[in-house]
Amino acid sequence: MDKVYFGICLHFHQPVGNFDNILERAYQNCYKPFLDVYEKYPDIKMAFHFSGCLLDYFEDKHPGYLDRVKAMVDRGQVEIIGGGYYEPIFTSIPENDRIGQIKMMTDYVKKRFDQKVTGMWTPERVWVPELARDFNKAGMKYSILDDEHFIKAGLSKDQLLGYFTTGEKNKEIAIFPSSKVLRYMIPFKMPGDIMNYFKEVSSSRGQACLSPTLFTYGDDAEKFGEWPFTYDWVYKQNWLNKFFEELTRNKEWVITVRLSDYLKSNQAVKKIKIPEASYQEMMEWSGGSWMNFLKKYPETNQMVRKMQYVSEKVNSIKDASALRELYKGQCNCAYWHGVFGGLYLYHLRKAIYEHLINAEKIADKILHKGEKDWVKIKESDFYEDGKKAFIIENEEISLCIDPAKGGIIRELDARKVSTNLVNSIARHEEEYHKKILAKMGKPSDAGAVRTIHEDTKPMDPGLKSEFCYDNYIRGCLVDRFIDKASLLDNFMECKSKELGDFVNAGYKAKKEKDKIILTREGKVSGKAISVTKEIKLKAMKQVEIAYSLKNLSKSAIDTIFGIEFNLTMPYLNSDRYNYFAGDKILARLNETGSVPGADSFSIKDSGKEIDIGLTFSKKPHDIWYFPVKTVSQSERAYELNFQASCILPRWQIKLGNAKELKFNIVLSH
Repeated sequence: MDKVYFGICLHFHQPVGNFDNILERAYQNCYKPFLDVYEKYPDIKMAFHFSGCLLDYFEDKHPGYLDRVKAMVDRGQVEIIGGGYYEPIFTSIPENDRIGQIKMMTDYVKKRFDQKVTGMWTPERVWVPELARDFNKAGMKYSILDDEHFIKAGLSKDQLLGYFTTGEKNKEIAIFPSSKVLRYMIPFKMPGDIMNYFKEVSSSRGQACLSPTLFTYGDDAEKFGEWPFTYDWVYKQNWLNKFFEELTRNKEWVITVRLSDYLKSNQAVKKIKIPEASYQEMMEWSGGSWMNFLKKYPETNQMVRKMQYVSEKVNSIKDASALRELYKGQCNCAYWHGVFGGLYLYHLRKAIYEHLINAEKIADKILHKGEKDWVKIKESDFYEDGKKAFIIENEEISLCIDPAKGGIIRELDARKVSTNLVNSIARHEEEYHKKILAKMGKPSDAGAVRTIHEDTKPMDPGLKSEFCYDNYIRGCLVDRFIDKASLLDNFMECKSKELGDFVNAGYKAKKEKDKIILTREGKVSGKAISVTKEIKLKAMKQVEIAYSLKNLSKSAIDTIFGIEFNLTMPYLNSDRYNYFAGDKILARLNETGSVPGADSFSIKDSGKEIDIGLTFSKKPHDIWYFPVKTVSQSERAYELNFQASCILPRWQIKLGNAKELKFNIVLSH
C-alpha cells in the first residue's frame, strides 16, 4: 500500500458578542472533550486555528486549556496557524487592517505558544487574488482554501492531492485544497469508510506525481460536539476515539502531518491563479461573491461602510486600544447570513457597532483634543454608490444620513453607551421561508419556529403575517403618506396603500452651516407636494428635525402624513423598557398599540442606562407602535427575532393651494 499523508486543520471560532453561556456550552461540549480525547494520541499530528474571539475567552475563563494546547505544541503534535485575530472577511477590510490583524495574531501565538506562525486561516475561505500579496507581506507561507477554489481555477478533483502556489513573483503563497468530500464525511461517516476513501483515491492517482499524496481536511472544530446532535455521536458513541484508533492502526500508510512540515519537504503541484471564490455553500448564499451581501442587505452595507470610515480615523492615530476595538468590529459573523443567524442576530450586530463606536471615540478624543463642544459635518460618497451622504457628529452623537434612500437616518450612535439606536434589519424574503410556511401548516411541526428570547414558546402556526417583506430600509425619518382607510395591522403587514412617492426616493441635499437640508418635490395621490426636512444637532444629546410640507398643486391636499422611526434599545426587547406618551405608561417594548396624539412619546429604561424621547411642536393625530420581527434560519432551529420598535406619529394634513405646514421634532437620548 502506497503511503499517503493526511493534513488536518481544525478551526475554533465563536463570534464577537456571542453570549457567555453559548461560549461555555461550546467549551464543555466541544473544545474541552476534544482535547480530553486527542491528548491520548500524541503521534497524531494536526494544526489548530483559534480565532482571537475564543483566545480572549480562554485567557479569561479557561487559561489552563491554552496551557494544555501549549504542551501539545511543545511536543510537536500540534501546529498553531494564524490569521486575522478577530476573524475578518479580508476582502471587506482595508489593506492596513489585513496586515494589522495578521500581525496581532502572529505576535500572540509567538508569546503564548512560543511558536513562529507560518500558516494562516482564511475566514469563510473568502478569497480574491490580491490577498496572496497581503498574506505574503504579513510573513505568511501558506493558507487553506476549499477544493471549490481550485475547480474554479480549472483543475480536476484528482489533481488536488498536494498544495499549489499562487500570486505574483516574490509575492506568492502556498495554498492547500481542503477536501469537500472529507468535510461531509468527518465526523459523520465511520472511520473505516474514511480509510477506504483514502485507498480508493490514492490507488487511482498513478505514479508520475512529483510529490506524495496529501489529503487536506480543514473545517470547523465545532462539528465535534457543538453542532446539533454531534455531542452524543462524537463522544458518547465514541466516534472520535474510533477515528483516532483507526488512524493509529493504519499509521504505516496514513501519515498525519503538520502542513508546515509537508510544505518544507515537498514541491508544489504547480503554480496557478485562483479566482475569487469561497466554499460552495457560501457561493450559493452570496450569489458568487461575498461582497454581494452588501447589495442584498443594506444593513451589511451600513456596517461595512461604518467600519471602513472608523478604520480611516483609527489608522490615522495608531493607538493600540483603538486598533483592537476596530479589529473586534471587523469580526465577520454579523455581516452576512447563511445557515446560521448571523446578520439577523441583534446581539452580534450590537457587538459590531459597540466596538466600532468604542474605536471611534478613542480616535476622536485624540483628533479633537482641546476642542470644546465640537461638531463636524462630513459629506462623502459614503455608500460608494456615486451619491453623496452626510455624517453629523459630536462627542455624544453620530448620525449617518442617506439622501438617496428617502433622506433617512440610517445610523444614530449614542456614543455614551456605544450603541447604534437604529440597528435594525428589514424583513427580507429568504428562500427557506417557503419551507417554514409549509411546516407551519402541519400540526406536528407547530414548534418549528421559536423565539430566540423565549425559546420554550413555539411560534403560533397561524401567525403567517410574520412572513411579510419590507421594500425599504428600516431607518428613521421615513416619510409616508398613508391611506386613511389603512389600519395598524395593515401597515404592520405591508398591506397598507402608500399614497406618496417619497419612500426610497432621492432627496436633494445640501449642507448649510450647522445643518443638513433635504428636499423632495413629489406627489401624493397624484397631487404635487414638497417635503423639506432640516437635521441638526440641537444639543450634545439631541437631534432637531424641522419639517415643512408645501402644497404645489392647484387643488387641496387632504391626507395622513406619517414619519416612521425604527429604534433599537441596547437590550432590545427587554422588560426593562416601556413606552410612554407624555408621563403615561403605555406598554412594553415588544407590544403593539395606538395612542391618541401626545406632545411627546418615549421609550424609558428602568435600568437608567438610556431613554429615547420624541417631542413634537405639533401634536400628532395619533401614534402607532409595534415590534418589527424577522424569521431567520439558525443551526438549531428557525427563529422569530425581535429587531426594532417601529414608532409612527401621524398627522392629518389639510393644505390648500400653496399652503405650507411647519413643525419640529426633537429626538433625544
